[in-house]
Amino acid sequence: MSDLIQDFIDYLTYERGASPHTIAAYQRDLEIWGETCGVEPVPEALRAIDLRSARRQAMQLMERGDSPRTVHRRLSSLRTFFTYLLKQELVESDPFAAVQLPKMERSLPPFVDADTLVRRIDRLYGDAETAEREEDRDHLFLIAFVTDLLFQTGMRSAEVRSLQLTDIDRPGQRLRVIGKRNKERHIPFGPLLDQKIALYLSYRDRRTRPEETHFLTTERGTPVSASQLYSYVREALEPLSGYSRKSPHVLRHSFATALLNDGAGLMSVKELLGHEEVSTTSIYAHTTFEELQRMYRAHPRAHKPHKE
Repeated sequence: MSDLIQDFIDYLTYERGASPHTIAAYQRDLEIWGETCGVEPVPEALRAIDLRSARRQAMQLMERGDSPRTVHRRLSSLRTFFTYLLKQELVESDPFAAVQLPKMERSLPPFVDADTLVRRIDRLYGDAETAEREEDRDHLFLIAFVTDLLFQTGMRSAEVRSLQLTDIDRPGQRLRVIGKRNKERHIPFGPLLDQKIALYLSYRDRRTRPEETHFLTTERGTPVSASQLYSYVREALEPLSGYSRKSPHVLRHSFATALLNDGAGLMSVKELLGHEEVSTTSIYAHTTFEELQRMYRAHPRAHKPHKE
């Protein structure tokens, strides 16, 4: 890695508070740009890139056969990189600022409807209560609680995994969450989740060393990893047919969709999700077919026909 890119990575890490996942994506995007377009990341070579060169390099990235979404992200990474170079006075302009980004189809985020999720979560809690073996009871309760927690709070995978015991304010019924770029927010929760948190803590205390500060731990008492969290959610949602994606992020989508379909305001959902821009939240402002049917029933001609 060149010194200039390392400086940029340090800037993302320490000044912008970017997550390791985001930093790895930027680093990979810049590496592919350099390899594909033959660009050496030194000030002299970067200053020589004009708008014409930037457009040609964008075409080279598109010709790799990557999806429009991937090319869009890589060009966005280059814009951020050149914005950093401008701040450092290493270049005089951003040639990629005027490059047209490829259009992307904005697909609806995958989600599970609220009624289906509630029934599945309740079933898991019930199975945990009736399981004969203690290890089965503990495992079923854990995957039920993890699924319930994600659905009731809309947290990202990294956010729920980084929760500390001190972030759980049960008397105030709220969670302190550290989101992207170390931005802090508070998520309220109700009596039902508070009850489940109390049960989970009694389970956790039997499995986890007193010095462990992470809130969410595995059956072995260690902090839950990203792959373990994914595994828990996938197991919880596996019996549900008609849903191709079964991941923690699907539960985040389901949380947002359920709130908006129940009348929550877009700005309120934005704050709960920790989005910086309301435009990011607006993609969740879709309606399920069942919701459309319910709304249509309010039409005066949607009722049963009168008997002749």
